[in-house]
Amino acid sequence: MPRPSALAALLLLFAAPVFGQAQVTALSLLDAAIAEGRITDAEEIIRRAPLEARDPELRLRQAEVALAAGRMAEAITGFGLLAEEPAVAARANQGLGLARLRRDQPDSAATALDAALKLDPLLLRAWRARGVAADKLRDWARAEAAYAAALALAPGDAVTLSNRGWSRLIRGRAAEAEADLLAALAADPGSTVVAGNLRLARAMQGHYEEAFTGSTREGLAGDLNSVGFAAMARGDHDVAEAYFNRALALNPHFDRLATANLKWLAAARSRATRPR
Repeated sequence: MPRPSALAALLLLFAAPVFGQAQVTALSLLDAAIAEGRITDAEEIIRRAPLEARDPELRLRQAEVALAAGRMAEAITGFGLLAEEPAVAARANQGLGLARLRRDQPDSAATALDAALKLDPLLLRAWRARGVAADKLRDWARAEAAYAAALALAPGDAVTLSNRGWSRLIRGRAAEAEADLLAALAADPGSTVVAGNLRLARAMQGHYEEAFTGSTREGLAGDLNSVGFAAMARGDHDVAEAYFNRALALNPHFDRLATANLKWLAAARSRATRPR
């Protein structure tokens, strides 16, 4: 059920003196619920909102709720039906691109996102997603341009900085990745994803001890595996082996990841010593 304050505000809509005001308030409540991940609240607001069922703004939010809930087929259908609806076309194409990206369809996602940005170049989520799609397509120049555009709209945005940091990391630009990820972590200190990627960025530069900054006792085995994998990628096989073995020793259960990594390490060593 919706939180009392949200439900009370929603019920007041039916007493609003101006119908247009009630519509705007309903959509604002709905947007807040979607942004906060309150899917049940959002669906309740949709049921009660004083809006026509075919209102493009309401249908757009229905597709956004499906996207937030992970119902990708429903989201793609909903956004697709609105992609040429003038009032919401830019945002619908943005949503369509996001849903296709979640389906791991970067080509078609890029097409929808480009359409969205042509209609409205101020769509932050579209620029972020365009960068991710470009990364998946290995179009590095386009990725850099998209992330730069997103940061121009929202300087210091943690999501964009995190995404660009990962993008630069997979391109071998670990020092630049570290700078982005440090900024992202400053903006969102609780993000374990950013912290993990920062650990990798430092390890990929050979800064192994620094990579463990912020590591906890509970997460140390996983961090040892991550840093060890980076060391293996750099060819520091002895360092990698030491970290994998420490991960095995720390984990009271059978550490499948560390065992798998040790097998990869043995194969990497074999390749390195094989006569050419």
